[in-house]
Amino acid sequence: MRCRGQTLGSCLHCQDVGKQDVGSIPFACASIVPLVRCIWLVFSSNSSLLWLSGNMAENPVSLRLPANVVKGSARASISILGDLMGMALQNLDHLVQMPHGCGEQNMVLFAPIVYVLQYLEKTRQLTPEIRERAVGLLHNGYQMQLLYRHRDGSYSVFGHQDGEGNTWLTAFVVKSFGQARKYIYIDDKNVQDALHWLEQNQLPTGCFATKGRLFHSSMKGGANDEISLGAYVAAALLELGQPLKVSTLPSSPALCLQQAVHNITNIYTEALLAYAFALSGDYETTQELLYKLEEQAIKSGGQIHWTPKPSSPASADFWPRTQSVDIELTAYVLLAYLSKPRVHAGDMTIAASIVAWLTQQQNAYGGFASTQDTVVALQALAKYAARTFSTSGQALVRVKSQRGFGKTFQITRQKRLLLQQAALTEVPGDFLVQVHGSSCVFAQVRYPVLAPVPAGLLGSGSRTQGMVVEGRRNQEGPSDSLIFFLSYVGSRVTSNMVIVEVSLLSGFILAPGSRMLVRSLESEKEEL
Repeated sequence: MRCRGQTLGSCLHCQDVGKQDVGSIPFACASIVPLVRCIWLVFSSNSSLLWLSGNMAENPVSLRLPANVVKGSARASISILGDLMGMALQNLDHLVQMPHGCGEQNMVLFAPIVYVLQYLEKTRQLTPEIRERAVGLLHNGYQMQLLYRHRDGSYSVFGHQDGEGNTWLTAFVVKSFGQARKYIYIDDKNVQDALHWLEQNQLPTGCFATKGRLFHSSMKGGANDEISLGAYVAAALLELGQPLKVSTLPSSPALCLQQAVHNITNIYTEALLAYAFALSGDYETTQELLYKLEEQAIKSGGQIHWTPKPSSPASADFWPRTQSVDIELTAYVLLAYLSKPRVHAGDMTIAASIVAWLTQQQNAYGGFASTQDTVVALQALAKYAARTFSTSGQALVRVKSQRGFGKTFQITRQKRLLLQQAALTEVPGDFLVQVHGSSCVFAQVRYPVLAPVPAGLLGSGSRTQGMVVEGRRNQEGPSDSLIFFLSYVGSRVTSNMVIVEVSLLSGFILAPGSRMLVRSLESEKEEL
């Protein structure tokens, strides 16, 4: 079938739902593909945590747009909160804008809620309304996670579709379930069966066997995989309140980790080890690891963070993106500082600089780039917020521009968790956020715009996946197809999970009796 202007495979039969009795008309493939490939919605945010020096603090905000932004698409707003965890609390059910279809993604809807509830309880800010909403989300997340449970008590990314359970995900789930028992009913059998499965998969060294497919890319591709996994499982057991030296384990995980401390060269593993030893109460080993990490810290503008990759020139992209592993790694270091048996004033100074960097990486919903970095970062921020919480203090926030924009917000003890927002009418524009008073203030500027996809993202992948979407009237009838291609352009050898959603143009539906079939055609880039 010939599409308008160009032949591209064939077309889907659709109906215009805005008109009646039009009948079946062809889908104009040639006009659709450029639209899908060339425009994307960029939902960026600029977050700042303002600490008061004396009784005043200020932060300049500059809103700039790509030169080729779609005209009229730019919008911007500013959000003000008097609590570090306020933005996450507002968006507990959609911290990360991504599909939810596997056992790991589901946990980003579960674990952070536990940390927020723990924080609100410790600071006596948990209201019946917040508790009811959070508990409802926990119930849903718990029931959903059981779909990914195996009969032996383990969990995997796709449940029974996988051949076996996954060590990392099972440890993640069991610690989250254990911590959630305070708020919802968790069948203890689900916890004990998972612990028993981990016990059965412990190695003679004390670490744990890597079972199942591991999508967590930070733990892949290095000689320290066994140690990273061992540190993660050990930390999970300690968070659950399980001592590492128990008679049911063949060997203590602490023994495995202790032997590896002096030979670790992977910075991500060092951060995980530091957190695990901090939880175990081993102050000396924790300090040794933190000293090594401090030597590798990236310090700039009063902020501190870590990255597993050597520093590189600043990105030329208009929308620079922080790697999720940087966020997760930095959050583990923060957890290590805050979980030591003895936390000193100097530790809190370093922690404050880490928090300043982490809050700048938050997305417009209070989450971060992906699943695990969101979970770990919110856990670390909640721990820091609880330790630094104060019931006193209030602040007056002024947002102004040189062109006359002005807006004032009041932060009081009663309004700490209240999300206050205002539209910014000057985009692009330069603004100044000023805070007067004695309270910490979280400010975030959000600006979604439609922008052309950068040329480097089109057709530059080392491997290209071809997808054929077919529409059929019946089993025997001919099919009409739309063929499209996508490429992975990241730095890894292979991508992580990818979900492609194909939608019809607005105003069209599949013709009655049609159905969608999807099959994939994998080919080398050079062959296209």
